[in-house]
Amino acid sequence: MKRRWLKITSIVTVAAMLLVGCGSQTTTSTDSGSESGSSSEAAADSGDAGTSETVAAAEPGSITYPLNSDATISWYAQQDYTLHEKIADASESPFHTGLAEKLGVNIEWSFPTTGSDGTTYTTTLLADPTTLPNIMHVSWMNNANQYIEDEIIWDLTDYIQQYAPDYYAWLQSNPAYDRAMKTDDGRYYAFGFFREDGGWNDSYMGPVVRKDWLEECGLEVPTTISEFENVMRVFNEKYGATFNAPYSIRFKYHGLAGAFGAYGSSDASASNGWFVKDGVVGLAQAQPEWREYVSWLNKMWEEGLIDQDILTEDDTTIKDKIHNDKCGISYTSMGQLNNWNLEREAAGKEAVWIGIPNPTADDGSISSIFGGPGIGTQTTVITKTADEETVKLCLQMLNYAYTDEGFLYWNYGEEGVSWEYDEEGVPTFTSLVTDDPDTDPMTKYNGLTWGGPGVQATNLLYLKNSEVAIEANDTWYYVYPDDEEKNEAVTSGWKWPVGATYTIEEADEMDEIGQNIATYVEESFAAFLNGSKDIDDDAVWEQYLADLETYNLSRILEIRQACYDRYVAR
Repeated sequence: MKRRWLKITSIVTVAAMLLVGCGSQTTTSTDSGSESGSSSEAAADSGDAGTSETVAAAEPGSITYPLNSDATISWYAQQDYTLHEKIADASESPFHTGLAEKLGVNIEWSFPTTGSDGTTYTTTLLADPTTLPNIMHVSWMNNANQYIEDEIIWDLTDYIQQYAPDYYAWLQSNPAYDRAMKTDDGRYYAFGFFREDGGWNDSYMGPVVRKDWLEECGLEVPTTISEFENVMRVFNEKYGATFNAPYSIRFKYHGLAGAFGAYGSSDASASNGWFVKDGVVGLAQAQPEWREYVSWLNKMWEEGLIDQDILTEDDTTIKDKIHNDKCGISYTSMGQLNNWNLEREAAGKEAVWIGIPNPTADDGSISSIFGGPGIGTQTTVITKTADEETVKLCLQMLNYAYTDEGFLYWNYGEEGVSWEYDEEGVPTFTSLVTDDPDTDPMTKYNGLTWGGPGVQATNLLYLKNSEVAIEANDTWYYVYPDDEEKNEAVTSGWKWPVGATYTIEEADEMDEIGQNIATYVEESFAAFLNGSKDIDDDAVWEQYLADLETYNLSRILEIRQACYDRYVAR
Protein backbone atom coordinates (compact mmCIF):
# COMPACT_ATOMS: atom_id res chain seq x y z
CA MET A 1 0.00 0.00 0.00
CA LYS A 2 2.72 2.47 0.90
CA ARG A 3 4.67 1.71 -2.26
CA ARG A 4 1.56 2.49 -4.33
CA TRP A 5 1.41 5.96 -2.76
CA LEU A 6 5.08 6.67 -3.29
CA LYS A 7 4.90 5.77 -6.96
CA ILE A 8 3.24 8.99 -8.09
CA THR A 9 5.85 11.18 -6.41
CA SER A 10 8.79 9.21 -7.77
CA ILE A 11 7.45 9.33 -11.35
CA VAL A 12 7.03 13.10 -11.32
CA THR A 13 10.47 13.54 -9.78
CA VAL A 14 12.14 11.42 -12.45
CA ALA A 15 10.23 13.26 -15.18
CA ALA A 16 11.34 16.58 -13.75
CA MET A 17 14.97 15.45 -13.84
CA LEU A 18 14.59 14.44 -17.47
CA LEU A 19 13.09 17.80 -18.39
CA VAL A 20 15.82 19.75 -16.63
CA GLY A 21 18.50 17.59 -18.22
CA CYS A 22 17.10 18.25 -21.68
CA GLY A 23 16.90 22.02 -21.17
CA SER A 24 13.36 21.97 -22.57
CA GLN A 25 12.09 25.19 -24.15
CA THR A 26 8.83 26.34 -25.64
CA THR A 27 7.73 29.12 -27.94
CA THR A 28 4.71 31.14 -26.85
CA SER A 29 2.91 34.34 -27.67
CA THR A 30 2.15 36.53 -24.66
CA ASP A 31 0.21 39.70 -23.98
CA SER A 32 1.56 42.28 -21.58
CA GLY A 33 0.31 41.78 -18.06
CA SER A 34 0.61 39.66 -14.95
CA GLU A 35 1.23 35.93 -14.79
CA SER A 36 -2.11 35.39 -13.05
CA GLY A 37 -0.45 34.24 -9.87
CA SER A 38 2.34 32.05 -11.28
CA SER A 39 5.61 31.97 -9.36
CA SER A 40 7.42 30.32 -12.26
CA GLU A 41 10.78 31.95 -12.82
CA ALA A 42 10.63 30.81 -16.41
CA ALA A 43 7.50 32.77 -17.18
CA ALA A 44 7.72 35.10 -20.16
CA ASP A 45 8.24 38.82 -19.61
CA SER A 46 5.56 41.15 -20.92
CA GLY A 47 5.49 41.73 -24.63
CA ASP A 48 3.28 42.89 -27.44
CA ALA A 49 0.38 40.68 -28.44
CA GLY A 50 1.28 38.28 -31.22
CA THR A 51 5.03 38.54 -30.56
CA SER A 52 6.73 35.15 -30.54
CA GLU A 53 9.41 34.57 -27.90
CA THR A 54 11.40 31.54 -26.94
CA VAL A 55 11.02 30.95 -23.22
CA ALA A 56 12.48 28.25 -21.01
CA ALA A 57 9.88 25.76 -19.77
CA ALA A 58 8.93 26.04 -16.10
CA GLU A 59 10.13 23.34 -13.75
CA PRO A 60 7.67 21.00 -12.01
CA GLY A 61 6.83 22.39 -8.59
CA SER A 62 7.60 25.97 -9.61
CA ILE A 63 4.01 27.23 -9.42
CA THR A 64 2.92 28.27 -5.93
CA TYR A 65 -0.65 27.69 -4.79
CA PRO A 66 -2.95 29.43 -4.03
CA LEU A 67 -2.69 31.60 -7.13
CA ASN A 68 -4.44 34.53 -5.42
CA SER A 69 -6.31 35.70 -8.51
CA ASP A 70 -9.37 37.94 -8.42
CA ALA A 71 -10.67 36.36 -11.65
CA THR A 72 -13.78 34.17 -11.81
CA ILE A 73 -13.46 31.03 -13.92
CA SER A 74 -16.50 29.11 -15.16
CA TRP A 75 -16.00 25.33 -14.91
CA TYR A 76 -18.36 22.63 -16.22
CA ALA A 77 -18.19 18.93 -15.31
CA GLN A 78 -20.28 16.66 -17.51
CA GLN A 79 -19.63 13.69 -15.24
CA ASP A 80 -17.33 12.19 -12.59
CA TYR A 81 -16.94 15.03 -10.09
CA THR A 82 -20.47 16.36 -10.21
CA LEU A 83 -22.26 17.00 -6.91
CA HIS A 84 -22.88 14.21 -4.41
CA GLU A 85 -26.53 13.15 -4.48
CA LYS A 86 -27.12 14.66 -1.03
CA ILE A 87 -25.65 18.07 -2.00
CA ALA A 88 -27.84 20.52 -3.88
CA ASP A 89 -25.38 23.25 -4.83
CA ALA A 90 -21.64 23.62 -5.38
CA SER A 91 -21.50 26.23 -2.64
CA GLU A 92 -22.40 23.46 -0.18
CA SER A 93 -19.89 20.92 -1.56
CA PRO A 94 -16.67 20.51 0.46
CA PHE A 95 -14.71 19.40 -2.60
CA HIS A 96 -15.84 22.15 -4.95
CA THR A 97 -15.54 25.01 -2.45
CA GLY A 98 -12.26 23.60 -1.13
CA LEU A 99 -10.73 23.41 -4.61
CA ALA A 100 -11.45 27.10 -5.18
CA GLU A 101 -9.69 27.87 -1.89
CA LYS A 102 -6.69 25.69 -2.74
CA LEU A 103 -6.37 27.35 -6.14
CA GLY A 104 -7.05 30.86 -4.90
CA VAL A 105 -9.49 31.46 -7.76
CA ASN A 106 -13.23 32.02 -7.76
CA ILE A 107 -14.95 29.16 -9.59
CA GLU A 108 -18.45 29.27 -11.05
CA TRP A 109 -19.43 25.59 -11.24
CA SER A 110 -22.02 24.08 -13.59
CA PHE A 111 -23.23 20.53 -14.24
CA PRO A 112 -25.88 18.76 -16.35
CA THR A 113 -29.35 19.28 -14.94
CA THR A 114 -30.62 16.56 -12.62
CA GLY A 115 -32.01 13.62 -14.55
CA SER A 116 -30.54 14.66 -17.90
CA ASP A 117 -28.08 12.67 -19.98
CA GLY A 118 -24.64 14.26 -19.62
CA THR A 119 -23.60 13.88 -23.25
CA THR A 120 -26.89 15.26 -24.51
CA TYR A 121 -26.70 18.20 -22.13
CA THR A 122 -23.15 19.00 -23.26
CA THR A 123 -24.30 18.94 -26.87
CA THR A 124 -26.93 21.57 -26.08
CA LEU A 125 -24.20 23.80 -24.65
CA LEU A 126 -22.33 23.58 -27.96
CA ALA A 127 -25.24 25.22 -29.72
CA ASP A 128 -23.68 28.56 -28.76
CA PRO A 129 -19.88 28.18 -28.37
CA THR A 130 -19.57 31.84 -27.33
CA THR A 131 -21.26 31.05 -24.01
CA LEU A 132 -19.35 27.89 -23.10
CA PRO A 133 -17.73 27.66 -19.65
CA ASN A 134 -13.97 28.42 -19.64
CA ILE A 135 -13.11 24.88 -18.48
CA MET A 136 -15.07 21.82 -19.54
CA HIS A 137 -14.73 18.19 -18.41
CA VAL A 138 -16.04 16.21 -21.41
CA SER A 139 -15.33 13.27 -23.74
CA TRP A 140 -14.17 14.96 -26.93
CA MET A 141 -10.98 13.04 -27.75
CA ASN A 142 -11.90 11.71 -31.18
CA ASN A 143 -12.96 15.15 -32.43
CA ALA A 144 -10.15 17.21 -30.91
CA ASN A 145 -8.87 18.46 -34.26
CA GLN A 146 -12.31 19.68 -35.24
CA TYR A 147 -12.84 21.52 -31.95
CA ILE A 148 -9.43 23.19 -32.26
CA GLU A 149 -9.97 24.30 -35.85
CA ASP A 150 -13.51 25.48 -35.11
CA GLU A 151 -11.99 27.57 -32.31
CA ILE A 152 -14.09 25.92 -29.64
CA ILE A 153 -11.11 24.79 -27.56
CA TRP A 154 -7.56 26.08 -27.15
CA ASP A 155 -4.48 24.47 -28.65
CA LEU A 156 -2.36 24.34 -25.49
CA THR A 157 0.95 23.44 -27.12
CA ASP A 158 2.61 26.85 -26.78
CA TYR A 159 1.56 27.21 -23.14
CA ILE A 160 1.63 23.80 -21.51
CA GLN A 161 5.29 23.62 -20.47
CA GLN A 162 5.25 27.08 -18.94
CA TYR A 163 1.86 27.18 -17.25
CA ALA A 164 1.29 23.46 -16.52
CA PRO A 165 4.81 22.14 -15.83
CA ASP A 166 3.76 19.39 -13.41
CA TYR A 167 1.22 18.05 -15.86
CA TYR A 168 3.74 18.18 -18.70
CA ALA A 169 6.25 16.29 -16.55
CA TRP A 170 3.62 13.62 -15.89
CA LEU A 171 2.98 13.20 -19.62
CA GLN A 172 6.69 12.80 -20.28
CA SER A 173 6.91 10.01 -17.69
CA ASN A 174 5.18 7.57 -20.05
CA PRO A 175 5.08 7.75 -23.88
CA ALA A 176 1.54 6.34 -23.85
CA TYR A 177 0.32 9.23 -21.69
CA ASP A 178 1.91 11.82 -23.93
CA ARG A 179 0.66 10.24 -27.14
CA ALA A 180 -2.92 10.09 -25.84
CA MET A 181 -3.10 13.78 -24.96
CA LYS A 182 -2.21 15.30 -28.31
CA THR A 183 -3.33 15.20 -31.89
CA ASP A 184 -1.54 13.39 -34.71
CA ASP A 185 0.42 16.55 -35.53
CA GLY A 186 1.54 16.93 -31.92
CA ARG A 187 -0.86 19.56 -30.56
CA TYR A 188 -1.69 19.29 -26.87
CA TYR A 189 -5.34 20.10 -26.17
CA ALA A 190 -6.48 18.53 -22.91
CA PHE A 191 -5.78 17.47 -19.35
CA GLY A 192 -6.28 13.75 -18.94
CA PHE A 193 -7.54 11.26 -16.38
CA PHE A 194 -5.04 8.55 -15.50
CA ARG A 195 -5.14 5.55 -13.19
CA GLU A 196 -2.04 5.18 -11.03
CA ASP A 197 -1.60 1.45 -11.60
CA GLY A 198 -2.68 1.46 -15.22
CA GLY A 199 -4.72 -1.49 -16.40
CA TRP A 200 -5.52 -2.90 -12.94
CA ASN A 201 -7.67 0.10 -12.14
CA ASP A 202 -9.36 -0.08 -15.55
CA SER A 203 -10.57 -3.69 -15.19
CA TYR A 204 -13.14 -2.76 -12.57
CA MET A 205 -16.06 -4.80 -13.92
CA GLY A 206 -16.59 -8.53 -14.18
CA PRO A 207 -18.71 -11.51 -13.13
CA VAL A 208 -19.79 -12.09 -9.53
CA VAL A 209 -21.56 -14.90 -7.69
CA ARG A 210 -23.16 -15.73 -4.36
CA LYS A 211 -20.57 -17.88 -2.60
CA ASP A 212 -23.13 -19.23 -0.10
CA TRP A 213 -25.19 -20.67 -2.94
CA LEU A 214 -22.10 -22.19 -4.53
CA GLU A 215 -21.34 -23.93 -1.25
CA GLU A 216 -24.94 -25.07 -0.70
CA CYS A 217 -25.00 -26.56 -4.20
CA GLY A 218 -21.57 -28.17 -3.93
CA LEU A 219 -20.24 -26.15 -6.87
CA GLU A 220 -16.75 -24.83 -7.53
CA VAL A 221 -16.10 -21.30 -8.75
CA PRO A 222 -16.75 -21.44 -12.52
CA THR A 223 -13.84 -20.64 -14.82
CA THR A 224 -15.11 -21.73 -18.26
CA ILE A 225 -18.30 -20.70 -20.04
CA SER A 226 -19.74 -24.22 -19.68
CA GLU A 227 -19.14 -24.12 -15.93
CA PHE A 228 -20.66 -20.63 -15.82
CA GLU A 229 -23.75 -21.91 -17.63
CA ASN A 230 -23.99 -24.83 -15.23
CA VAL A 231 -24.06 -22.47 -12.26
CA MET A 232 -26.87 -20.53 -13.95
CA ARG A 233 -28.85 -23.76 -14.40
CA VAL A 234 -28.32 -25.08 -10.88
CA PHE A 235 -29.23 -21.74 -9.28
CA ASN A 236 -32.35 -21.55 -11.43
CA GLU A 237 -33.43 -25.07 -10.51
CA LYS A 238 -32.72 -24.75 -6.77
CA TYR A 239 -33.60 -21.10 -6.08
CA GLY A 240 -35.63 -19.97 -9.08
CA ALA A 241 -32.94 -17.36 -9.68
CA THR A 242 -31.67 -16.08 -13.02
CA PHE A 243 -28.58 -14.38 -14.37
CA ASN A 244 -29.09 -10.63 -14.29
CA ALA A 245 -26.89 -7.56 -14.62
CA PRO A 246 -27.10 -3.76 -14.81
CA TYR A 247 -27.15 -3.82 -18.60
CA SER A 248 -27.37 -0.12 -19.41
CA ILE A 249 -24.06 0.87 -17.79
CA ARG A 250 -22.29 -2.46 -17.28
CA PHE A 251 -23.12 -5.53 -19.32
CA LYS A 252 -23.66 -3.76 -22.64
CA TYR A 253 -20.01 -2.77 -22.94
CA HIS A 254 -18.38 -6.18 -22.88
CA GLY A 255 -20.09 -8.80 -20.75
CA LEU A 256 -18.93 -12.38 -21.32
CA ALA A 257 -17.86 -11.87 -24.95
CA GLY A 258 -14.25 -12.97 -24.44
CA ALA A 259 -15.30 -16.57 -23.81
CA PHE A 260 -16.46 -16.75 -27.42
CA GLY A 261 -13.50 -14.95 -28.99
CA ALA A 262 -15.57 -11.78 -29.31
CA TYR A 263 -14.80 -8.15 -28.36
CA GLY A 264 -17.98 -6.63 -26.98
CA SER A 265 -21.70 -6.97 -26.21
CA SER A 266 -24.04 -4.39 -27.71
CA ASP A 267 -22.31 -1.00 -27.45
CA ALA A 268 -20.73 0.33 -30.64
CA SER A 269 -20.21 3.94 -29.63
CA ALA A 270 -17.03 6.01 -29.94
CA SER A 271 -14.68 3.74 -27.98
CA ASN A 272 -16.61 0.51 -27.40
CA GLY A 273 -17.27 -2.23 -29.91
CA TRP A 274 -14.40 -1.15 -32.16
CA PHE A 275 -11.37 -3.38 -31.71
CA VAL A 276 -7.92 -3.88 -33.20
CA LYS A 277 -6.50 -7.30 -34.07
CA ASP A 278 -3.13 -7.66 -35.81
CA GLY A 279 -3.24 -3.97 -36.66
CA VAL A 280 -6.64 -4.15 -38.34
CA VAL A 281 -9.66 -2.26 -36.98
CA GLY A 282 -12.94 -4.14 -36.79
CA LEU A 283 -16.47 -3.85 -35.41
CA ALA A 284 -17.09 -6.48 -32.74
CA GLN A 285 -20.76 -6.80 -33.64
CA ALA A 286 -20.00 -7.76 -37.25
CA GLN A 287 -17.87 -10.79 -36.39
CA PRO A 288 -18.85 -14.48 -36.41
CA GLU A 289 -17.56 -14.80 -32.84
CA TRP A 290 -20.06 -12.16 -31.71
CA ARG A 291 -22.81 -14.10 -33.48
CA GLU A 292 -21.83 -17.20 -31.48
CA TYR A 293 -21.81 -15.18 -28.25
CA VAL A 294 -25.25 -13.66 -28.80
CA SER A 295 -26.61 -17.03 -29.95
CA TRP A 296 -25.59 -18.44 -26.57
CA LEU A 297 -27.22 -15.52 -24.76
CA ASN A 298 -30.42 -16.13 -26.73
CA LYS A 299 -30.36 -19.79 -25.74
CA MET A 300 -30.05 -18.82 -22.09
CA TRP A 301 -32.88 -16.31 -22.55
CA GLU A 302 -35.19 -18.84 -24.20
CA GLU A 303 -34.57 -21.32 -21.38
CA GLY A 304 -35.44 -18.72 -18.75
CA LEU A 305 -31.92 -18.53 -17.33
CA ILE A 306 -31.53 -14.79 -18.04
CA ASP A 307 -33.81 -12.28 -16.34
CA GLN A 308 -36.29 -10.99 -18.91
CA ASP A 309 -35.86 -7.42 -17.57
CA ILE A 310 -32.09 -7.33 -18.08
CA LEU A 311 -32.21 -4.80 -20.93
CA THR A 312 -33.76 -2.18 -18.65
CA GLU A 313 -31.68 -2.86 -15.54
CA ASP A 314 -29.27 -0.35 -14.07
CA ASP A 315 -27.36 -0.14 -10.78
CA THR A 316 -30.49 0.97 -8.92
CA THR A 317 -33.25 -1.19 -10.38
CA ILE A 318 -31.31 -4.44 -10.08
CA LYS A 319 -30.97 -4.17 -6.31
CA ASP A 320 -34.50 -5.42 -5.68
CA LYS A 321 -33.59 -8.73 -7.31
CA ILE A 322 -30.10 -8.86 -5.82
CA HIS A 323 -31.44 -8.45 -2.28
CA ASN A 324 -34.51 -10.66 -2.70
CA ASP A 325 -32.73 -13.83 -3.86
CA LYS A 326 -33.84 -13.50 -7.47
CA CYS A 327 -30.27 -13.41 -8.81
CA GLY A 328 -27.25 -15.41 -7.73
CA ILE A 329 -24.79 -14.83 -10.55
CA SER A 330 -24.27 -11.47 -12.22
CA TYR A 331 -21.88 -9.02 -13.85
CA THR A 332 -21.15 -5.70 -12.16
CA SER A 333 -18.44 -3.34 -10.93
CA MET A 334 -16.10 -3.50 -7.98
CA GLY A 335 -17.93 -0.59 -6.35
CA GLN A 336 -21.38 -2.13 -6.82
CA LEU A 337 -20.16 -5.48 -5.49
CA ASN A 338 -18.98 -3.60 -2.43
CA ASN A 339 -22.36 -1.85 -2.12
CA TRP A 340 -24.34 -5.09 -2.43
CA ASN A 341 -22.45 -6.64 0.45
CA LEU A 342 -22.66 -3.51 2.61
CA GLU A 343 -26.41 -3.29 2.01
CA ARG A 344 -26.86 -6.93 2.98
CA GLU A 345 -24.92 -6.37 6.17
CA ALA A 346 -26.99 -3.28 6.96
CA ALA A 347 -30.09 -5.49 6.65
CA GLY A 348 -28.63 -7.99 9.09
CA LYS A 349 -27.59 -10.49 6.44
CA GLU A 350 -24.24 -12.03 5.57
CA ALA A 351 -22.04 -10.50 2.86
CA VAL A 352 -22.07 -13.26 0.24
CA TRP A 353 -21.10 -11.74 -3.11
CA ILE A 354 -17.61 -12.44 -4.50
CA GLY A 355 -15.87 -11.83 -7.80
CA ILE A 356 -15.14 -14.76 -10.10
CA PRO A 357 -12.92 -15.03 -13.19
CA ASN A 358 -14.10 -13.84 -16.58
CA PRO A 359 -15.09 -17.16 -18.12
CA THR A 360 -12.89 -18.60 -20.83
CA ALA A 361 -13.85 -20.88 -23.68
CA ASP A 362 -13.86 -24.53 -22.69
CA ASP A 363 -10.37 -24.88 -24.14
CA GLY A 364 -9.11 -22.15 -21.79
CA SER A 365 -8.81 -19.40 -24.42
CA ILE A 366 -10.16 -15.88 -24.01
CA SER A 367 -9.97 -12.98 -26.45
CA SER A 368 -10.78 -10.00 -24.25
CA ILE A 369 -12.18 -8.69 -20.99
CA PHE A 370 -13.50 -5.32 -19.90
CA GLY A 371 -10.39 -3.22 -19.33
CA GLY A 372 -8.11 -0.51 -20.59
CA PRO A 373 -4.62 1.01 -20.41
CA GLY A 374 -5.23 3.23 -17.39
CA ILE A 375 -5.99 6.33 -19.47
CA GLY A 376 -9.54 7.69 -19.36
CA THR A 377 -11.55 8.78 -22.38
CA GLN A 378 -12.80 11.81 -20.47
CA THR A 379 -10.64 14.93 -20.67
CA THR A 380 -10.69 18.51 -19.45
CA VAL A 381 -10.33 21.25 -22.05
CA ILE A 382 -10.10 25.04 -22.04
CA THR A 383 -12.57 26.74 -24.33
CA LYS A 384 -12.13 29.82 -26.47
CA THR A 385 -14.38 31.81 -24.15
CA ALA A 386 -11.14 32.23 -22.18
CA ASP A 387 -8.84 34.94 -23.54
CA GLU A 388 -5.08 34.39 -23.56
CA GLU A 389 -4.46 35.62 -20.03
CA THR A 390 -7.38 33.54 -18.77
CA VAL A 391 -6.13 30.42 -20.52
CA LYS A 392 -2.80 30.79 -18.67
CA LEU A 393 -4.70 30.95 -15.39
CA CYS A 394 -6.82 27.93 -16.36
CA LEU A 395 -3.68 25.96 -17.19
CA GLN A 396 -2.25 26.71 -13.76
CA MET A 397 -5.52 25.72 -12.12
CA LEU A 398 -5.62 22.38 -13.93
CA ASN A 399 -1.93 21.80 -13.32
CA TYR A 400 -2.63 21.67 -9.57
CA ALA A 401 -4.02 18.11 -9.70
CA TYR A 402 -0.67 16.81 -10.95
CA THR A 403 1.37 18.37 -8.14
CA ASP A 404 2.05 16.41 -4.96
CA GLU A 405 -0.38 18.60 -2.99
CA GLY A 406 -3.03 18.52 -5.70
CA PHE A 407 -2.75 14.75 -6.07
CA LEU A 408 -3.64 14.41 -2.40
CA TYR A 409 -6.50 16.91 -2.52
CA TRP A 410 -8.13 15.51 -5.66
CA ASN A 411 -7.92 11.95 -4.28
CA TYR A 412 -8.68 12.44 -0.59
CA GLY A 413 -9.84 16.01 0.08
CA GLU A 414 -8.55 18.25 2.86
CA GLU A 415 -5.87 16.77 5.13
CA GLY A 416 -6.99 16.74 8.75
CA VAL A 417 -10.63 16.88 7.70
CA SER A 418 -11.51 13.99 5.37
CA TRP A 419 -8.18 12.18 5.58
CA GLU A 420 -4.94 11.78 7.53
CA TYR A 421 -1.79 9.68 7.34
CA ASP A 422 -1.81 6.32 9.13
CA GLU A 423 1.14 4.93 11.08
CA GLU A 424 2.73 3.71 7.84
CA GLY A 425 2.50 7.12 6.20
CA VAL A 426 -0.36 6.15 3.87
CA PRO A 427 -3.43 8.40 3.43
CA THR A 428 -6.58 7.03 5.10
CA PHE A 429 -10.05 8.52 5.45
CA THR A 430 -11.13 9.96 8.80
CA SER A 431 -14.34 9.05 10.63
CA LEU A 432 -16.01 11.98 8.87
CA VAL A 433 -16.00 9.76 5.79
CA THR A 434 -15.95 6.24 7.21
CA ASP A 435 -18.88 6.86 9.58
CA ASP A 436 -20.99 8.65 6.96
CA PRO A 437 -23.92 6.34 6.06
CA ASP A 438 -24.49 7.97 2.66
CA THR A 439 -23.48 6.12 -0.52
CA ASP A 440 -19.92 6.93 -1.61
CA PRO A 441 -19.44 9.66 1.03
CA MET A 442 -15.84 10.32 -0.06
CA THR A 443 -17.18 11.99 -3.20
CA LYS A 444 -18.35 14.88 -1.03
CA TYR A 445 -14.68 15.65 -0.37
CA ASN A 446 -12.65 14.37 -3.33
CA GLY A 447 -12.80 14.60 -7.12
CA LEU A 448 -11.16 11.46 -8.47
CA THR A 449 -13.35 8.64 -7.20
CA TRP A 450 -14.75 8.23 -10.72
CA GLY A 451 -12.53 10.43 -12.90
CA GLY A 452 -11.28 13.94 -13.52
CA PRO A 453 -8.17 15.91 -14.51
CA GLY A 454 -5.60 14.06 -12.42
CA VAL A 455 -4.14 10.70 -11.41
CA GLN A 456 -6.45 8.37 -9.49
CA ALA A 457 -4.57 6.79 -6.59
CA THR A 458 -4.85 3.03 -6.34
CA ASN A 459 -4.91 3.55 -2.57
CA LEU A 460 -8.16 5.48 -3.01
CA LEU A 461 -9.77 2.37 -4.48
CA TYR A 462 -8.41 0.31 -1.60
CA LEU A 463 -9.95 2.74 0.87
CA LYS A 464 -13.28 2.91 -0.96
CA ASN A 465 -13.77 -0.81 -1.39
CA SER A 466 -13.74 -3.88 0.82
CA GLU A 467 -11.10 -6.58 0.69
CA VAL A 468 -13.59 -8.80 -1.14
CA ALA A 469 -14.11 -6.14 -3.80
CA ILE A 470 -10.35 -5.62 -4.23
CA GLU A 471 -9.90 -9.39 -4.58
CA ALA A 472 -12.62 -9.35 -7.24
CA ASN A 473 -10.70 -6.73 -9.21
CA ASP A 474 -7.55 -8.86 -8.92
CA THR A 475 -9.51 -11.87 -10.17
CA TRP A 476 -10.88 -10.00 -13.17
CA TYR A 477 -7.64 -8.32 -14.18
CA TYR A 478 -5.06 -11.07 -13.72
CA VAL A 479 -6.20 -13.38 -16.48
CA TYR A 480 -2.58 -14.43 -17.03
CA PRO A 481 -0.83 -13.48 -13.77
CA ASP A 482 2.51 -14.94 -14.85
CA ASP A 483 2.62 -13.40 -18.33
CA GLU A 484 2.37 -9.59 -18.33
CA GLU A 485 2.47 -9.25 -22.11
CA LYS A 486 -0.27 -11.82 -22.64
CA ASN A 487 -2.36 -10.29 -19.88
CA GLU A 488 -2.08 -6.83 -21.43
CA ALA A 489 -3.20 -8.18 -24.79
CA VAL A 490 -6.42 -9.50 -23.26
CA THR A 491 -7.17 -6.57 -20.95
CA SER A 492 -6.36 -3.60 -23.19
CA GLY A 493 -4.25 -4.50 -26.23
CA TRP A 494 -7.31 -5.18 -28.35
CA LYS A 495 -9.09 -1.91 -27.64
CA TRP A 496 -9.58 1.14 -29.82
CA PRO A 497 -6.76 3.38 -28.55
CA VAL A 498 -7.52 6.15 -26.09
CA GLY A 499 -6.53 9.47 -27.65
CA ALA A 500 -6.91 8.60 -31.34
CA THR A 501 -8.12 11.71 -33.18
CA TYR A 502 -9.89 12.16 -36.49
CA THR A 503 -8.81 14.76 -39.00
CA ILE A 504 -11.26 17.61 -39.53
CA GLU A 505 -12.47 16.03 -42.75
CA GLU A 506 -12.88 12.64 -41.07
CA ALA A 507 -14.73 14.17 -38.13
CA ASP A 508 -17.12 15.96 -40.49
CA GLU A 509 -17.74 12.76 -42.42
CA MET A 510 -18.21 10.70 -39.25
CA ASP A 511 -20.73 13.27 -38.03
CA GLU A 512 -22.58 12.74 -41.30
CA ILE A 513 -22.42 8.95 -41.69
CA GLY A 514 -21.53 7.45 -38.32
CA GLN A 515 -24.30 8.58 -36.02
CA ASN A 516 -26.82 5.76 -36.44
CA ILE A 517 -24.82 2.54 -36.59
CA ALA A 518 -24.51 2.27 -32.78
CA THR A 519 -28.29 2.55 -32.39
CA TYR A 520 -28.88 -0.10 -35.04
CA VAL A 521 -26.39 -2.48 -33.41
CA GLU A 522 -27.97 -2.10 -29.97
CA GLU A 523 -31.50 -2.57 -31.33
CA SER A 524 -30.33 -5.66 -33.21
CA PHE A 525 -28.68 -7.06 -30.09
CA ALA A 526 -31.98 -6.77 -28.22
CA ALA A 527 -33.86 -8.47 -31.06
CA PHE A 528 -31.32 -11.29 -31.28
CA LEU A 529 -31.32 -11.73 -27.49
CA ASN A 530 -35.08 -12.07 -27.09
CA GLY A 531 -35.49 -14.09 -30.27
CA SER A 532 -37.64 -11.67 -32.25
CA LYS A 533 -34.87 -12.06 -34.82
CA ASP A 534 -33.23 -15.47 -35.14
CA ILE A 535 -29.48 -14.93 -35.11
CA ASP A 536 -28.93 -18.62 -35.97
CA ASP A 537 -30.79 -18.19 -39.25
CA ASP A 538 -28.13 -17.57 -41.91
CA ALA A 539 -30.47 -15.42 -43.97
CA VAL A 540 -31.22 -13.21 -40.95
CA TRP A 541 -27.53 -12.89 -40.13
CA GLU A 542 -26.61 -12.02 -43.71
CA GLN A 543 -29.36 -9.40 -43.80
CA TYR A 544 -28.02 -7.91 -40.57
CA LEU A 545 -24.55 -7.63 -42.11
CA ALA A 546 -26.04 -6.09 -45.24
CA ASP A 547 -27.93 -3.59 -43.11
CA LEU A 548 -24.69 -2.62 -41.38
CA GLU A 549 -23.41 -1.62 -44.80
CA THR A 550 -26.38 0.68 -45.26
CA TYR A 551 -25.14 2.38 -42.09
CA ASN A 552 -21.78 2.90 -43.85
CA LEU A 553 -19.78 0.26 -41.94
CA SER A 554 -17.12 -0.19 -44.63
CA ARG A 555 -16.47 3.54 -44.88
CA ILE A 556 -16.42 3.95 -41.11
CA LEU A 557 -13.85 1.15 -40.88
CA GLU A 558 -11.71 2.90 -43.52
CA ILE A 559 -11.78 6.14 -41.54
CA ARG A 560 -11.04 4.42 -38.24
CA GLN A 561 -8.21 2.42 -39.81
CA ALA A 562 -6.55 5.58 -41.11
CA CYS A 563 -7.05 7.21 -37.73
CA TYR A 564 -5.52 4.21 -35.94
CA ASP A 565 -2.55 4.05 -38.32
CA ARG A 566 -1.75 7.71 -37.64
CA TYR A 567 -2.04 7.15 -33.91
CA VAL A 568 0.44 4.28 -34.04
CA ALA A 569 2.82 6.43 -36.09
CA ARG A 570 2.84 9.32 -33.57
